[in-house]
Amino acid sequence: MKIKDLANEIIYGGAKNKVQDIYILPYVEDFKVYFRTGKRRTFQKSISLEIGQQLIASFKYLGQMDIGERRKAQLGSLTYLLDQRMIRLRLSSVGDYLQRESLVIRILYALSEKSFRCFVPKDLQVIERSTNNRGLFLFSGPVGSGKTSLMYHLARRNEEQVITIEDPVEIEEPLFLQLQVNEKIDQTYDQLLKLALRHRPDLLIVGEIRDKKTADAAIRAALTGHRVFATVHARDLKGTVARMKELTRNDGFDECLSGVIYQELLPDFNGQLTALWSYCFSDNEIERKEWRASYEEAQKNVWQSYPF
Repeated sequence: MKIKDLANEIIYGGAKNKVQDIYILPYVEDFKVYFRTGKRRTFQKSISLEIGQQLIASFKYLGQMDIGERRKAQLGSLTYLLDQRMIRLRLSSVGDYLQRESLVIRILYALSEKSFRCFVPKDLQVIERSTNNRGLFLFSGPVGSGKTSLMYHLARRNEEQVITIEDPVEIEEPLFLQLQVNEKIDQTYDQLLKLALRHRPDLLIVGEIRDKKTADAAIRAALTGHRVFATVHARDLKGTVARMKELTRNDGFDECLSGVIYQELLPDFNGQLTALWSYCFSDNEIERKEWRASYEEAQKNVWQSYPF
């Protein structure tokens, strides 16, 4: 089988089954391909060492990564054309101590393609209402829990000037001005934030706050009266705030923080991934105990689907 045909087979299978990540991992005698959805990873197939290396090199080339470098961690992204369909992919490669390279492919679904189910419909209504206010709103949750999809859903409800800054752009949205980080030409989060503010956005979306500069820039934007959405890696509501205070000691953080939303995707009785939120706004709050109670109660009821 040609490398291109193998790549098409893997991407087609992943997209058809709505998987979040595709793993191409080296073992002693071969490479193994896995699909991951939520916390579940399933084996797909084995391929020879030679074919596995060629397959990874092919994806890296398409993602504008350095195919000659197998040791350092690299990130890339591309739009993959398959059966007249454009599929956005995010790539992450790294080599182990034996210089055996592995690749993880994240499939970035278009907003209209992926349906989210939620256990407690009224929580979505609370989040929609509360995030209309000005200030900084932080979205946290595990990798692949739909944080970006939720932010985009909230942003699309009003006809506003929306600017996003991401690394890379995960969901293509023609209604937004989408900027992508490129550190090779000094297009960092911090630099793009400064640029975006000159365009006077009604809503500014920051893909991820990962360092002090980005945290301070997002806080400055919120303090000047802008509405700012941003993601932070944390395990719960309190951890989200603690992570921000670990990144920056900016005195304006407490003043501009308007809300924190934590999201997880958990399986319902049918095994379908379903969104459950805990949140804290100035006028509403759900703590961890209530969050768990909501989950247990939701398992007794029929889930409802929201296409966002």
